[in-house]
Amino acid sequence: MDGAALIAVPPDAGVRVVPLGLASVAAPVTHVENLRPTKADPAGTGRRLWIQPEDDVPHVRDRVIRTGAATGLRPAQIVPAGSLVEAAAEVLTGADLLLCSAAQATDLGLCWAPAADLDVARGYDVTAGPRAELTLLRTLLHVPVGRCLGT
Repeated sequence: MDGAALIAVPPDAGVRVVPLGLASVAAPVTHVENLRPTKADPAGTGRRLWIQPEDDVPHVRDRVIRTGAATGLRPAQIVPAGSLVEAAAEVLTGADLLLCSAAQATDLGLCWAPAADLDVARGYDVTAGPRAELTLLRTLLHVPVGRCLGT
């Protein structure tokens, strides 16, 4: 085998799909619209939804932005993070939310729920040299790779 790689692809092109949802320190949030600023928020900024670099791709980010706009979020409430560490720190020390998989939320000690008004996911595929190797990788490593991805 010359080489193989697990690559990120849009979910409809992936052999593995990892659903994304909303994670927070407190009780799970199930709707993006629940992040709208309220009159009780003195600064009027509302809670932020952090997008980690892995998900800062058009098929995820653009859907999140469109959903946020349609539900009344301010543009500054949807924040692409420079790193997962930055996003996790903001969420763990405040009221913000992280767009992530259920497995990531568990690893970070966060509450997680799928967003009822936002359908986004990560897609993954395997790429390799000759076709026979690709088939072998997709079948032989199906379960271990799934565990690594949190599916």
